[in-house]
Order: sequence, then structure tokens, then C-alpha cells
Amino acid sequence: MRSLRGLVIAIVIAIIVIGVPVVQLVRPIPQAAADVVAPLPKALQGTKPVIQWPSQGEAALMADGVGTFGTYGPQVSVPIASVTKVMTAYLVLQKHPLQLGQQGPVLTVTPADVKVYEQDKALGQSVVKVAAGEKITEYQALQGLLLPSGNNMGTLLAKWCDGSVQAFVQEMNETAKKLGMTETHYADPTGYSPASQSDAVDQMKLFAKAMENPVFRQIVGQAQAVLPVVGLVYNVDSVVGHGTIIGGKTGSTLEAGGCFVFAARKVLGSREVLIIGAVLGQKGPQPLAEALNAAVTMSKDAQKALRSVQLVSAGQTVGTLSAPWAKPVSLVATEPVQVIGWGGLSVHQGYVPDALDSKKPIAQNQIVGQLEIQVGMQKVRVPVAAASAVPAPTLSWRMKRL
Repeated sequence: MRSLRGLVIAIVIAIIVIGVPVVQLVRPIPQAAADVVAPLPKALQGTKPVIQWPSQGEAALMADGVGTFGTYGPQVSVPIASVTKVMTAYLVLQKHPLQLGQQGPVLTVTPADVKVYEQDKALGQSVVKVAAGEKITEYQALQGLLLPSGNNMGTLLAKWCDGSVQAFVQEMNETAKKLGMTETHYADPTGYSPASQSDAVDQMKLFAKAMENPVFRQIVGQAQAVLPVVGLVYNVDSVVGHGTIIGGKTGSTLEAGGCFVFAARKVLGSREVLIIGAVLGQKGPQPLAEALNAAVTMSKDAQKALRSVQLVSAGQTVGTLSAPWAKPVSLVATEPVQVIGWGGLSVHQGYVPDALDSKKPIAQNQIVGQLEIQVGMQKVRVPVAAASAVPAPTLSWRMKRL
């Protein structure tokens, strides 16, 4: 009986002596834990922007890729007149892309195109003179559409793209839907119809998208152009190139009043920020001038507000890395973080750890994760590194850990 008890005790001791170390060695080793909270403000410091909005209609203003300055007015669908042509040009360039310096396909003006010109002219619409047999390139037709705002150029381009005005307008509305323009409906490619309607926010978004195309941006920034039959034409956007506005599209009818979508810019260091805005529904003796003047004022206010801010410097401590088998080490940003914004723009941060092998040491300056910073619409990722080395867990620690 005693011998049996001794055998059991011996077996238990053997299990403990052999089994416990084995269990300790096969147990998963926890990863080093990072606690990253950079010393950032909740919002950018400084004075909040003061935008002088128009006193009527509706307006919207943003710094593209940075954030919105806000809106004025009800933001409901209203007639937008020739601002409609931004979508027309955008869609033409989507279907028939051009590179800077290219003229694109040559269109031949037909007798039917001349008839449209004559009919539009008789109705008092803005037109570009054409002649049967005239050869006009895609680029020139876009100039005629966007600078003197030729309605007949809108019809010509719509038929060229989709075979009919109706098919093109359907595609305009489908494109607006894809772009999230929920308050927009197009009834024609020119805006002569008061049923072509939108709000300032939708048109601001569309103009920002259109300005991503270098050819569109080049054309709306031109003060004048020479076309085959009519000769020299001028941009209805009379403020383009005069210090603030670098491009825009005007619109003006009795129903719509004065309308203007526009872009200005501010250069901060090596970065150019586009200021995009829209002004709709301006009334009075000179409604278009009201819209243009409002745009210039809004752009200047935005330019004043924009500034560059350094939130994090290279080598700055942004957190701590703790491993159960070693002393905690500091985590540092490997690059500076420079953002653009204005006082009051919200700042958020987060951390995305890299997958590390817990059995291997972490070298000094080894990247262990990414600090994420969002300021307005800007998202910046900066690699985070260990300021000191972290050794691998020792065999002794692995055996003794609880």
C-alpha cells in the first residue's frame, strides 16, 4: 500500500517537473502593448473663419480636401441656369478624355446645328456662331460651351456624345446620382430650362470634381479664346484671373437669377489648396455681378482663414510600448505631421499596430505601428518607432511567468 502511494506521488512529481515547463514553453507569448496618445488638441487653435455670405439666395464654400466652411441659405433645388454646363463639360470629358495640349476629335457642324444656333439666338440665348461644314475640335467646342456659354455648343456636344439631347440628359442625371448629388435634376444640357435645378452644395461638389480634370481647369481659367467661325470670344466670368478666382462657370436667367460656381486657391509651402464655392439665386439690377462679387469676397475670407499647422514633429514621443518581460520604452513619430486648416477644425487620432513576432526582439527605431491623425477631411498616417530596443522574452522569464 505504501509502495503504491509512493508511486503515485512520484508520478505526480514527475508530471509537475516535466509538464509545467512544457506548458510554460508552449503557452502563447503576449505581444508588446502600445499605448499611443499623441499630445494633440481636440481642435486646431486660432480664430474660427468669418465668411461674409451673400445676403440672398444660397451659397456653399469649402477647402477641397480640407473641410467645409459652411453654407448659407436653405439648400433646396433652384434653377441654376448655365451652371448646368459644368455637368455637360464634365460628362463630355469623361466620355472623350483629353490630355493637356490635345484638341481631340474634330466635329463637323451640320445644317441642323446651324438651325439650332439660329433658333437659340432668336430666343435671346447665349450662343456661339457656327456655319455648316465648319470643323471644330472637341477642345474648341468645350471652350465655346464654357467661356461665352454657348447654348448651341451644349446641344452640339450632347448629340455628338449620345446621339440625342434626351439620351445625354438622361446620362447627366445618372452621373449626378452616382456623384451623390441628391438635390440635382437636369432637364437640358445648357440650363436654359428652369427645370434644370440643383442646390449650392451639390454644385460645389461637382465643380470640385470637374476641377480635378486638367483640361477643364485650363479652359475655365481662360479669359478668352479664338474659335473657327466666330473668332475671338470672351469668358462671361469677368473676375477670372484677377487675383482671386482661378476658374468658374457663370449662369444667369430670370428664373435662376445670378449664379456662379468657382475656384480660388491658396499655396501653403509646397501644397496648393483649392477653395471651391457656389453662389445661386442672386437677384437685383445686376444679378450676375452680385454672384461674382459674393464669390470674390467668400474666396478672400477663405484664403485668410487657411494656414499650415505642425501637429507632430519628427522624433516626438507619442506613446509607450510595454512588454511584460522588459521595461517600457518610448514610441516616437518618425516623420513630422503638417496639416492645413483653420481655428476650430476638429482633430482626431488613432493607432494601428503592426503585427509583431512576440518571440523576436524589437530593434531600436523599428516601426511598430501607424499613428493616424484626421483633421477635417485630411487623413495622415505617420510611422511610429520604438525609441529603444526591446529584447526577446528570455527562457527564464517564460518558465517563471504566472
